[in-house]
Amino acid sequence: MKIYLASSWRNQQQPYLVEILRNCGHEVYDFRHRDNAGKEGGFLWSHIDPNWQSWTATEYRQALTDPIAIAGFNRDFQGMK
Repeated sequence: MKIYLASSWRNQQQPYLVEILRNCGHEVYDFRHRDNAGKEGGFLWSHIDPNWQSWTATEYRQALTDPIAIAGFNRDFQGMK
């Protein structure tokens, strides 16, 4: 079964749940995109700007058109499909 485990980056149980589901034979999309060493490679706003938390609404809307944000969205959307 294919599973998209929707969660927050703050959810400390997410990696554990992904592992459990995979060990049960499910194909699980991991939005964090961890490699074999456990390093996370998923999309973060800080990849665009380290000061992203101080963005205005206008700056946030502009960032949605950044190639990094578009690639992250597309990767996650494909995972949902």
